[in-house]
Amino acid sequence: MKKDNNQIRAFIAISIPKEIIKFLHDLQGKLQKSGIKASWPKPANMHLTLKFFGNVNVSKIDAIKACMIKAVAGIPIHSLSASDIGVFPSVKNTKVIWSGTRGQTDVLEKLVNRLEDIFFEDMEIKRENRRFSPHLTVARIKQPIYPKTVIKLLQEFKDFHSDDFVVSEIKFFQSELISSGAVHKIIFSVPLITE
Repeated sequence: MKKDNNQIRAFIAISIPKEIIKFLHDLQGKLQKSGIKASWPKPANMHLTLKFFGNVNVSKIDAIKACMIKAVAGIPIHSLSASDIGVFPSVKNTKVIWSGTRGQTDVLEKLVNRLEDIFFEDMEIKRENRRFSPHLTVARIKQPIYPKTVIKLLQEFKDFHSDDFVVSEIKFFQSELISSGAVHKIIFSVPLITE
């Protein structure tokens, strides 16, 4: 299939600082010791996705930036932490293991709702039809896991959480799919304004 140079695969996300990347790497190491068969995303590539676009025309990038600037108005700098683990889609059919978030998640949710509303109103980009669930993917399961094993892991890591990290900006990423996985490149950042 011919590549369209006018299109990029893109999303908006929060970057994860180095100390949280190390925490997630340590979490993966502990999960690997349980013997589950999975692929392990590189923590350095992890980010907290706020809105995924799929393919967008490069001519829309300025409009996307304007929407992001509008969306962050009134959203303060806030703090989050990586916390415990969960699974998608269910304990009986686990495909993904993720670390959730704690902290000022109400501010994060308000930011995501503003992004959804403004992109719909200003650019007619459809809203997500599922509730925002902030997470960092730590494992993609390759072989089925017994539900009892999943429950044991959920219990074992229920009090596992990182230090807080500060969210002071959101970023627009380009994501290129290559044979070894996705390569993410930051196109621009939009700072949250201190009150």
